[in-house]
Amino acid sequence: MSTSLSVIVSCRNSATTLAETLEAIVSQQYDGWWELVVVDNGSTDRTGEVARRFERRVENFRLLDVPDPGYQARGLNYGIEHSRGDHLVFLDSDDIAAPGYLEQIGKALDDAPFVGGAMDVETLNAPWLLARRRVLQQDRIDVFCSYLPAVIGASMAARREAVEAVRGFDERLPTQHDLDISWRLYHAGYPAVFVPGAILHYRYREGLKGVFDQERGYGEGEVALYRKFRARGLRRRSVPRVLVDYARTVRALRDIRSRPGRARFLTLLGANLGRVQGSIRFRTLYL
Repeated sequence: MSTSLSVIVSCRNSATTLAETLEAIVSQQYDGWWELVVVDNGSTDRTGEVARRFERRVENFRLLDVPDPGYQARGLNYGIEHSRGDHLVFLDSDDIAAPGYLEQIGKALDDAPFVGGAMDVETLNAPWLLARRRVLQQDRIDVFCSYLPAVIGASMAARREAVEAVRGFDERLPTQHDLDISWRLYHAGYPAVFVPGAILHYRYREGLKGVFDQERGYGEGEVALYRKFRARGLRRRSVPRVLVDYARTVRALRDIRSRPGRARFLTLLGANLGRVQGSIRFRTLYL
């Protein structure tokens, strides 16, 4: 059975990568009705202009401007609100869906209300970036924070009824909104299912500053998640775990002269610093 799909891409200042992302989407084959919804969440570059080039390439295309831009969750919720499909497919504006992605995701959603595709990091990333962290969502839905499985937002899809049951994404979260909605869906009775045939070519941040800033944001968002889910069983990181992470960061200094070594060091440093900043920002001890 082919059910209607809404492919939602939330963007901000994505002019350099969006065309490649949208080209991969419009080249997909899907038997049922589907639409492409591009959400401009406060861009100041040519993101909207790039998106409009695809207006005639897809029968059901919509470009939306968020009137009150916010974190990424705001753009996603705005896209959900203005989309029409029974199933919702969320893609980032700098990744590339492999051929057959929509078909595989659509079939999976016929059987399961919440799914995640397989992430490939080798196609779009330079070799020096690949060793900086473990690959996520490669052959399973990973557990995060020693708590529950969560789908990476770059390759996430769900039935509309499931997303609406948990009232969408939490727009208050600066990052980690994908972990948050995954855990709320789990508690609501919608556990995530892995779809190995739906392959997404995932792009890491380019440049050492981008790596550091992203990981710092993840660390800060982790504190917000702890504050939100501690009453439901999410535990604070133990002192031994914190010490191990700090020790790993110090050890990574040994390889800092190489570009891969610097990427590894800044990945670890950014996450740890983000947790410290999050502890201060949210007034919640989580180092």
